[in-house]
Amino acid sequence: MNEIIFLILLGLVIWFWQDTLRARETAVSRSRRYCQDVNFQFLDETVSLESMKPGRNYSGNFAFHRYYHFEFSLDGHNRFNGTAYLIGNQLQFIQLDHPDGIIHDNVH
Repeated sequence: MNEIIFLILLGLVIWFWQDTLRARETAVSRSRRYCQDVNFQFLDETVSLESMKPGRNYSGNFAFHRYYHFEFSLDGHNRFNGTAYLIGNQLQFIQLDHPDGIIHDNVH
């Protein structure tokens, strides 16, 4: 019985790890592409997880809600903050804290 519980827990840990990696890869690629589309530089080629909460997706199924932070530059000499929000592995919006005002784009 203990082996079955261990295997179930191990399976959940592996699923969570793979789901987290997949979501991070989505956040990196979509943030990079969005910055390129608006002619900004996506800095450091990475994102960092700001928060993650359990919730539901639009179909009512369980999904993690994740906010990722990244940095971008207008000309390579400055740094500004950006946020990518995912529900599950689906990007919902990107926000760029542009010096002339916040750019908020629903991309789902």
